Amino acid sequence: MTQHATRNTQYAVRSTQHADALIALFCALASLILYAATAAPSVATLFDDSLEFHVILPTLGIAHPSGYPLYTLLGKLFTLLLPFRDPAGRANLLSALAAALTVGLLYLVARRLVGSRPAALTATIAFALSPAWWSQATLAEVYALHGLLVALFLYCLLRWEDDPSAICNLQSAILLFGLGLAHHRMMALLLPAALVFIVWTALQVGGGHPSFVLRRSSFIRLLLCALAPLLLYLYLPLRGQAVGSLDGAFRPTLQGTLDWITARGYSVFLTGNPFGVNRDIGFFAGLFLAQLGALPMIAAVFGLATGWRYGVRRYAFLLLATVAQVAFGVAYKVEDVEVFFIPAFMLIALWAAIGLAPIFDSVALWVSSLGRQARLSRGLRPVVLAAGALAVAAVFLFQPVSDAVRDFPQRDRSHAWDVYDYGQDVLTSVAPGGRIVGLLGETTLARYFRDVLGQRPDVVVVPADTEAARFAAVEAGLTQGQPVYLTRDLPGAATRYSLDAAGPLIAVSPKAKPAPPPAGQALGAGVLLTDAHHEIRQTHAGPVVRLVLTWAAAAPIREELKVSARLLDAAGQAIVIEDRAPVHFTYPTTAWVPGETVRDVYDLRLPSGASPGSYAVLLILYRTADGSEVGRVQLPPILTSNNQ
Repeated sequence: MTQHATRNTQYAVRSTQHADALIALFCALASLILYAATAAPSVATLFDDSLEFHVILPTLGIAHPSGYPLYTLLGKLFTLLLPFRDPAGRANLLSALAAALTVGLLYLVARRLVGSRPAALTATIAFALSPAWWSQATLAEVYALHGLLVALFLYCLLRWEDDPSAICNLQSAILLFGLGLAHHRMMALLLPAALVFIVWTALQVGGGHPSFVLRRSSFIRLLLCALAPLLLYLYLPLRGQAVGSLDGAFRPTLQGTLDWITARGYSVFLTGNPFGVNRDIGFFAGLFLAQLGALPMIAAVFGLATGWRYGVRRYAFLLLATVAQVAFGVAYKVEDVEVFFIPAFMLIALWAAIGLAPIFDSVALWVSSLGRQARLSRGLRPVVLAAGALAVAAVFLFQPVSDAVRDFPQRDRSHAWDVYDYGQDVLTSVAPGGRIVGLLGETTLARYFRDVLGQRPDVVVVPADTEAARFAAVEAGLTQGQPVYLTRDLPGAATRYSLDAAGPLIAVSPKAKPAPPPAGQALGAGVLLTDAHHEIRQTHAGPVVRLVLTWAAAAPIREELKVSARLLDAAGQAIVIEDRAPVHFTYPTTAWVPGETVRDVYDLRLPSGASPGSYAVLLILYRTADGSEVGRVQLPPILTSNNQ
């Protein structure tokens, strides 16, 4: 009889574990479908770390401090194994996969904490739909993998606590902690809470003495588990012998490597406030409310107040971990602070599960009581209980789900091709052997197409974030006889050089000398239009009419003028208007040399749903000071078709 009861108990435990595994798998698969479907198809940003990783991962480069060797190596493997999308798109899918696995594991952690499946599942769904987490699941970034390592670490610790004799679970947790440190230094914030939890558990199991953990052999194995993953940082000095960081700052020396790993340069965001960031308690309250929603946050507060009932040791562990994560996020004075709160959001979701558990339990008791009073059959009772749990979950998930539906167009990056199209436009606009000079983020995009996709290996890319560095790079290129291009305005360049538009870039050449004016149509104020032609560029967002205009100055121009390029429909109505100063706002007419020709570009994107046909082009030259018209000219019509 006892053996039979034991077998029944073991069978029930296995059935429960299998059911939980299936629920966790469902959470992970559903999240993967959502995240992968909304992930950016390729490069999608200019001025953030995602673009850097799109170059670093496929080329095995050196990422910014702390180097992220684990992510770099996993990313390289992922970009090699996936048979679809370009390398940047594959790197984005790595984040989607890591984020989805995190969601599944978070359910298992919450289930171990509170026992209530509905509470664990509701809190997990709320976290899966949180905007900060979702945003990191759709781009190549380090935070999804960091979240996965945190979730694995918590899960292994809780498994070990359930069976402290299974020291392999503790070793796995410590190994994961070391891997976390080899990925993101925020993992260290969990150390105080973990040490308290481990020692407390060991003391209780060891009768007041943590002998089985502090035994020399066990301690050495645990120490090796923590330290061995840090050997991944050897990647930096070894690989650094062949390549450098994108900004050229990494030095593969002992001191240079240590400085890189410890990210000493970023300590200023803890000790100072270089961006002048000022946030009050209202900001942080709003930040957390925006992630999980008001009702799950209320449940989290309730969990914080009552969670000790599920185990004082676990309560202390979660509380210490949460305080450390929140304190760091509050103290870290960066602009995109929400990503540094992601581990805190995960922990708050666990607190929400703790707070939801008694609510679901109370509803289950109430529904069961009603079922007995109504004399429902045994077969109907589970259905009624499930319906009650579903109703409670729907109430608590209403805001996260409705927010996700409302904000879906902003969260969905699957159509984010603008940066990719811009990058291709940049590379095709450069003459053979040309030199692109610009900010680090802009030149990194050019490096993606050159170094990762293998396009235009002849192009030289020079990152230069200061104006002095850009002037030096321009001078060096002109001295070497290279075609030189700027990605943006360089104050003072208009008086020192002649500037022309080359697609989205600014072509730089030595300042023109005065010469007789060429033949052209006079528009007034000494401006001549010597040539005008167009091309129709196909982009992922639809066709774009590119007007390429050539201006000339018949005489010195004394006032700044602007150009309004307009696309007119059959009724003569302007359907697209592009107003700007010549050469992407960089070459004012007052800087033109008499007789100099100036190439100018205007992109007119056809409206969505515009029917193919004939469109007239109108150019209006007007004064910047008061908007008064100087002259106008209508160009020959442009024909568009469905085949273009």
